[in-house]
Amino acid sequence: MQNVTVPSSSPFLLRDAKKSAGALPKVMLDAELYLPEDREGPYPAVVISQGLGGLKDVRERRYARFLAQNGYAAIIYDGFVSRGKHRFSDTIRALRVTESMLLADAFAGLRYLAGRNDIRSDAISVIGFSYGGMITTLTAYDQIARLFLPDGLRFASHVAYYGPSVPRLNDPRTTGAPVAIMLGGLDANFDMARMRMIAADLERGGSKVDLTVFENIYHQWDGMDVERRFVNFNLANCRMRIDTDDQIDDERTGMRMNGMISRIAILGRSVSRNGYFIKKDDATRQRSDEILLATLAEVPWAGSGSHHSSAARAKISQKFSAEKKLLGERTAV
Repeated sequence: MQNVTVPSSSPFLLRDAKKSAGALPKVMLDAELYLPEDREGPYPAVVISQGLGGLKDVRERRYARFLAQNGYAAIIYDGFVSRGKHRFSDTIRALRVTESMLLADAFAGLRYLAGRNDIRSDAISVIGFSYGGMITTLTAYDQIARLFLPDGLRFASHVAYYGPSVPRLNDPRTTGAPVAIMLGGLDANFDMARMRMIAADLERGGSKVDLTVFENIYHQWDGMDVERRFVNFNLANCRMRIDTDDQIDDERTGMRMNGMISRIAILGRSVSRNGYFIKKDDATRQRSDEILLATLAEVPWAGSGSHHSSAARAKISQKFSAEKKLLGERTAV
């Protein structure tokens, strides 16, 4: 593992990302870069967007190690620590470290990796968990990608783990990269009907979308909670709309998010005290690992083809197909 520093920025709102580079607050992300040890580069790579709980050994670092063992470079960072917000509660973190900031971090990771000689700039994907899962899905939209990286650099694929169903875009056009979304059937932190709408938006926008729902599984099946743990609020009723001018509106009230006060008002009205449960499930983690590798294996490499040989891709696809019946409900939309 290498400790590296990644320059990012802190736009509070999406529209703030349009400001000139000198007008945005800067942040230096203290990041960890994991490289495969059994082969030489250049490597395909993955940016890992952390959940609201921050960087965890059992999750973000575990996935970074897992990806490196499977031939991928992986970079992880903690946007909360780098902004000095890690000592706050999850609620305060969500208010002060906005989705626009975490989007800036994800694209900063993409730009950093693409600038390295040992990384394939055409084969950099993104994955994320919970809050980071929502960020991962948002990075698939062309409007968002152009906002943060107008130079044309794009993620090659997107894998979102148990993200909330908060934002939809008026312009659903995507970068065309494949998107995999994985959810727990007992997870009360998202709305299933709205998540299907989001998946349909992405497909209509030009991406291949795989939406997987693991039946009888709670939020964060890849964590460390052997017994069910209750989180005392959820975002299932939170519904935001992003217009073509990068404005964010609350769908229920029509209120526009213009700063901290309106952000508090909108989220305060949207958050439910019904909460949701977290519980690990090792079998589901293994299945989601298969989906992750299968999605990454779909990424074409310019010049030399995919990171995996055709035989390796076929093996992964066969194993993935054989397990479909065990995955609960799996819908390609």
